[in-house]
Amino acid sequence: MLGTHLGPRSPTSLLALLHRLAGQADGVPAALALPKGGMGTVAAAIAAAARAAGVEIRTGTPVAKILVEADRASGVALAEGAEIRAPIVVSGANPSTTFLDLLGPRALDAGFVRRIGHIRMRGNAAKLHLALDGLPAGPDLALLAGRLVIAPGIDAVEAAFNPAKYGEASPEPVLEAVIPSLTDPSLAPVGKHVMSIVAQYAPAGLRGGWETGGPTFRDRILAMLERHLPGLSARVLTAELLTPSDLEARYRMPGGHWHHGELAVDQLMMLRPVHGAGQYATPVPGLYLCGAGSHPGGGVMGAAGLNAARRILAGGHDG
Repeated sequence: MLGTHLGPRSPTSLLALLHRLAGQADGVPAALALPKGGMGTVAAAIAAAARAAGVEIRTGTPVAKILVEADRASGVALAEGAEIRAPIVVSGANPSTTFLDLLGPRALDAGFVRRIGHIRMRGNAAKLHLALDGLPAGPDLALLAGRLVIAPGIDAVEAAFNPAKYGEASPEPVLEAVIPSLTDPSLAPVGKHVMSIVAQYAPAGLRGGWETGGPTFRDRILAMLERHLPGLSARVLTAELLTPSDLEARYRMPGGHWHHGELAVDQLMMLRPVHGAGQYATPVPGLYLCGAGSHPGGGVMGAAGLNAARRILAGGHDG
């Protein structure tokens, strides 16, 4: 259920499980892996490979608008005012951001704009980062170095989801945590550690807002961790909670949904993100999608980008 606005008994929730089971690491189905140096090294490796192939990468340079001339994409305008012309524009941004903010509804028909506006993308996960001055006493290091899941059972997960239906955070959130510094000491000073926790359910649009609700939810997460890892709270030096509101603001993810759209039967495969843009090409010739909002969805796998590249190199569908 991670990253979704679904409980285990919600309709189509099985698809979220199958989506996760479809992944693999080192040939092991449904396995997860942590790269040395942290997840940022994945992006760094991709960037290095791209530069080696002659790609120019500009960071800290927001795109303000996708340019359209003669009814086809012709490049992008940057926030700083410069324009970059190109016969093909490929967007990894959220579909709503791509079509409604960067392209603008004038370049699209009303029915398509309506479908984009109806994509369900209400984030329901928060991320808590902890800096620890040591490890809690008791648990075996081999256990702590693995994936730590606090989900007592399906009933408990469903009970945690119920309040989110009404815009309230879970009183006893479901957690998935890792201590990556145990397998990669370079992530923290000697004797110190970092811990990363995904917590559900933390609904976008929380009643009362996350500015006031965030500290309460952080304390609930810490209390759950303390229950299973006694002594952890005393080891916390710094805590950073990223709520769906933070994810939306920091990473331009509408609703703070990290899959850029709910993983549901009507928002997968040829219907992702919507009919008319489900095969990476869009109604605007020369404009393509390549991000998590396209098939097969989010996750650190790059499948949507690979599929989009193959489609473009094969000649694609020009509109």
